[in-house]
Amino acid sequence: MRFCIETYGCTANIGNSMELRGALIAHGHCESDPDNADVVILNTCAVTSRTERDMLRRIGELRGRRLIVAGCLPAAIPELVEGLEAVGVLNRDGIDRVIDAIGRAEQPEPDRITSCLPGSLCGVVSISDGCLGACSYCIVKRARGPLRSREPREIEDAARRLVSIGAVEIQLASQDAGAYGCDIGASLPELLDLLSDMDGTFMIRVGMMKPDSVMRILDELLESYRSGKVYKFLHLPLQSGSDRVLEGMGRGYTSGDFVHIVNAFRSRFPEISLTTDVITGFPGETDQDFRLTEDVIRTTQPDKVNVTRYSRRPHTPAFTMYDMPDRIKKERSRRMTELWKEIALMRNKRYVGQELEVLVTEHGRAGTMKGRTRNYVGVVVHGASSVGKWLRAVTTDATPFYIKARCTESL
Repeated sequence: MRFCIETYGCTANIGNSMELRGALIAHGHCESDPDNADVVILNTCAVTSRTERDMLRRIGELRGRRLIVAGCLPAAIPELVEGLEAVGVLNRDGIDRVIDAIGRAEQPEPDRITSCLPGSLCGVVSISDGCLGACSYCIVKRARGPLRSREPREIEDAARRLVSIGAVEIQLASQDAGAYGCDIGASLPELLDLLSDMDGTFMIRVGMMKPDSVMRILDELLESYRSGKVYKFLHLPLQSGSDRVLEGMGRGYTSGDFVHIVNAFRSRFPEISLTTDVITGFPGETDQDFRLTEDVIRTTQPDKVNVTRYSRRPHTPAFTMYDMPDRIKKERSRRMTELWKEIALMRNKRYVGQELEVLVTEHGRAGTMKGRTRNYVGVVVHGASSVGKWLRAVTTDATPFYIKARCTESL
């Protein structure tokens, strides 16, 4: 049968779709485009009300053909997809349900179950599903449930398969990478050590980690990050610089914890790049609360801030809280976006004129290549000839989002 998978949302969703794609191919099905597919699997996101509307719009566009709705929307808000064929999150159970619905081979071909992200040499490996948190605003916990970690050797096998087909970047996906292994007697530092020992030319990108999870493993994690195969990259969500707001969010840490972790990583790895997340307009957030968030961002100088306006989600504790006017959320979102872009541009300008090592992961536009430095800064490279290789490049210009460079030597 010809299938098409459309994926929306986070890296974990992308990893789930990649696993489903491989499993369907292993069972003899063929990938196709939406127009020619016998079945379309829509892997949905429901993190905000705007995303929810986009998903419902896409469902409406796909009506009239066989459609399987998967992901967080049917898992968290099943009433929105009543009457449709739905399977929920594409974890192991979800993947099995899709295969049962489409058709299962008696003898699948397991060697065909791994692939990289389209157009790149980046592979995604899901290391866990669910989380230990209880954030008052989050609908993802309702969709994905409590933490369920994969066994380390299973993750290692998946990573080895990716490297064997040419992947040079392994992205570890989860809702909270720092919590990995708490339910099975393992830990993220141990997993990083295991993966770093694999042969091959590749780099490991650690996914988002909640500060409270990192605090429990900080010393061991810093040691694991010493590996030359681990990108010096930290995705650590702040969400708010106000401890009062963080408590209302149910985040389980303080702004001081966030700053402590950032300082610990920067002390050990001065060039580490930092991505964080901020929610503007959470119920009860005052002007002073927001200024505290701005202060923490100015203090920690992140390279990127994912800014999200608070969105009321059904079936969450925060749903019944007072929702402030959109104009206030938008204004705070605008201010935060301007602030982080200013900081990011300043930080990226540091590299202009420097020669950096860049791992080329994909083709860019107009004959350029895209790659990452060892601290995961995005680079658009002129003069590179192939993907999957390390090269040296001199930085010629900078934007808030990436730096531009000219290839000087292949390594």
